[in-house]
Amino acid sequence: MSTFRTASLTVGAVLFAGVIGLGSYTALGGKMPGARDCPGGITNASIGGPFELTSQTGARMGSEQFKGKPSLVYFGYTTCPDVCPLDLAEVGEAVDILADEHGETVQSVFITIDPERDTVEKVGEYAGFFHDDMVGLTGTPEEIAQTAKSFKVFYQRVPDPEFQDGYLMSHSNTIYLLDENAEYKTFYRANEVTPKDLASGVACHIG
Repeated sequence: MSTFRTASLTVGAVLFAGVIGLGSYTALGGKMPGARDCPGGITNASIGGPFELTSQTGARMGSEQFKGKPSLVYFGYTTCPDVCPLDLAEVGEAVDILADEHGETVQSVFITIDPERDTVEKVGEYAGFFHDDMVGLTGTPEEIAQTAKSFKVFYQRVPDPEFQDGYLMSHSNTIYLLDENAEYKTFYRANEVTPKDLASGVACHIG
């Protein structure tokens, strides 16, 4: 595992637990009192909320457009050297498993945390690598910052003279499950579940 990947996952996990204030629950995959006994992280937390960004078609799209079916949402960037491709491949595969084995239709969503490099065209092309129906979203730096903040997503620019444009992006690697009302249900650490595990957990929460 690369130093960058290790740093990204470590910092992201610490920050997420600190923001929510229930680190022990997070570490153990715990549930809030009264939550349904399904695999996943903290449920019923104040995470997410209304958002609107720009999709790969150039149209404005966000929580309103995702209502009607559950969604799996991941924040990353198109030039990510290792973490994002692995995590998004996992999301794409889980969506197919949900359809084939559980009869559930789930939307997959990729939101960039690097809007300066990730244009409308780039996020669309990138999302398409991992699933034909995956939606890629970008926006202004301010829009991305606001959306990431609402989801408690950690990200920051890391100088690297050997990388494209002289920097990498360090970020958390959390997969968020939104319900059919585009409201937060739970989260998964991408490096801690297999696509089949992810699909089973999602099916449990939405079934």
